[in-house]
Amino acid sequence: MRKKLFLLFVATSMLSIEAAPRAMAGQALQPVNVATAASGQSGYIAALIENRGLDVKYGIKITNMMMDFTEAANAIKLGRAQASAMQPSTAVNLVKSGTDIRLITPQIWSGNSWVVKKDAPYKTFVDLKGKKIGNFARVTGAFFFSAVIAKEHKLDLEKDFQMIPADTGALLALLERGDVEAINMFEPHVTRMVLSGRYRVLVDFDIALEEIFGAPPLKSTVGMLKETVEKQPALVKAIRGAYIDAVKLIKSGQDEEFFRSKAKEFFNLSNPEEVAAGIKVNKENFADKWGDSFFQSQNKILQSGIGLGLLPNIGDLNNIWIK
Repeated sequence: MRKKLFLLFVATSMLSIEAAPRAMAGQALQPVNVATAASGQSGYIAALIENRGLDVKYGIKITNMMMDFTEAANAIKLGRAQASAMQPSTAVNLVKSGTDIRLITPQIWSGNSWVVKKDAPYKTFVDLKGKKIGNFARVTGAFFFSAVIAKEHKLDLEKDFQMIPADTGALLALLERGDVEAINMFEPHVTRMVLSGRYRVLVDFDIALEEIFGAPPLKSTVGMLKETVEKQPALVKAIRGAYIDAVKLIKSGQDEEFFRSKAKEFFNLSNPEEVAAGIKVNKENFADKWGDSFFQSQNKILQSGIGLGLLPNIGDLNNIWIK
């Protein structure tokens, strides 16, 4: 009898722990502004959370403030949002400028690649030395990751290549015209290019950096002010819970119907082949790692950027991560 009572107590306790952060029936929802990118995977996961009510499940109601990545990072700095999608490198820059940021949960890997024409003679990144290549502006995370990869090959991205900076559309045009030998591009454009049969991936940033540092580089996380994290731990758990649940849905493929309905809006994918490939890539690109060993991998990537002069030195990088 005592054993049965003990087991009942344990089961009841576990249920109580599981339900603790979730909204009770009739409980008022805490409004939360989250700044996020208006397109791509950051916008997609925000829309998925809203569609599935994953925020409500944890007692909060998220208002997604859709904007570009730079505006999203500034929104939290200006007090317009309690949380924001941002790159770890952005968090480092914000900390240096006096805005103390903490990263609470992952979103997506970089999804970037060096892409060349299918018949290009290049077999490795080193083969591009001295060639014209198209890249994003120096202030972007995409440039940051490409510079780290070059460094690991003992190359200087700005000295050992003829680099042409441009935005997404211009980069695609540069490669198509043959004005450059390779471009730094991100998903879903990479998938669309490969499916065309005219291009191939020379270097997948996520694979390359995982081999070097032990984990792919995070393109996006969710950041909050240190003050908010310390004063509102329940809010941190709620936002994190909603994002973790959304990533689980994506990783398990339970978002497929929603993805198909939003493929055009968020990823500009339209034909069935592109959408099918997009679903696969989406699963792969959402990040589901966190914890001490993962933080160390990301810190090594950030430290490499600091060594290149692309990021400021803020001291102990462990301070920006919340386990």
